[in-house]
Amino acid sequence: MSAPDIEKIIRKEVAELIRIKDRVLPVKVGRAVVESVNENFRRGGFYGRQWKSTRRQDFGFHGVTGRYGPLLSQNNHLSRNTVSIPDKGKVIIRNNTDYAGVHNEGGEIPVTSRMKRFFWAKYYETGAQSSRGNRQRRSAYDAESGFWRGMALKRVGSTIDIPKRRFIGPSPEVDRIVDEITDKELKNHIKQMQDRIRNGIDTRRSR
Repeated sequence: MSAPDIEKIIRKEVAELIRIKDRVLPVKVGRAVVESVNENFRRGGFYGRQWKSTRRQDFGFHGVTGRYGPLLSQNNHLSRNTVSIPDKGKVIIRNNTDYAGVHNEGGEIPVTSRMKRFFWAKYYETGAQSSRGNRQRRSAYDAESGFWRGMALKRVGSTIDIPKRRFIGPSPEVDRIVDEITDKELKNHIKQMQDRIRNGIDTRRSR
């Protein structure tokens, strides 16, 4: 193989490496990390570190509200809104819901009039249920009703503490995902490069 052939191959391989770095890795890493975040929701923790249980779990809420673990709901609005935004040589992972930050980092939210109306509605709904069924069922509804009454009695402008339940962010597990995908793409590229060089040598020898 002549020197100009080697130089041409090197230029092409460098261009391919740049394409992998700028276009391939951001897309593949982004998809894998988003899937790992979705798995955090399904398992109820941040890469194996379990989230604090919710009040509805502690009180044993009935019906639809009581079925779901932390950060989950009937429509799973929070868990469905984690997205990846690939860019040149990088990818941004974020959740587009307005309240994602307070759940991920913990914090306080102010009580509003609208929230109080919702709390009172839940109090009357569960209070009506507490007079039905067997003693155990009535006792559970009494506890749930008491929870909603306590929430409804909060003053407008007072705050509700939201525990930190991290589902997205830096982690050794995220680093592992990045490393594994990068390593796989580089190994595939090196193998293909070796095949191309080998085929080039064989072609020239056959002439």
